[in-house]
Amino acid sequence: MVQYVYTIHAEEKLTLPRIKKLKISKKRIERVIQQPITVDESEQPVLIAIGNLTKTLSLCVVYRRIEAIIRVITFYPAEKGRYERKIL
Repeated sequence: MVQYVYTIHAEEKLTLPRIKKLKISKKRIERVIQQPITVDESEQPVLIAIGNLTKTLSLCVVYRRIEAIIRVITFYPAEKGRYERKIL
């Protein structure tokens, strides 16, 4: 079973008003990692999973996987299509 561990930075970011307004939660972050639209593997060992957030925004999650532990480093909303095109 996979275990998710969040950096202090990621934990603190979850408390920001803008993040709360966008309804970004640990559950949503973990869903993006599990079912991404795409994954940028060009910066390994760090991976960036990109998933839907709203009609106009994507959620980008920066993480590192070591065996059954996924360490969420940070996450950020981005204009939809901004990063997907660079990866594909």
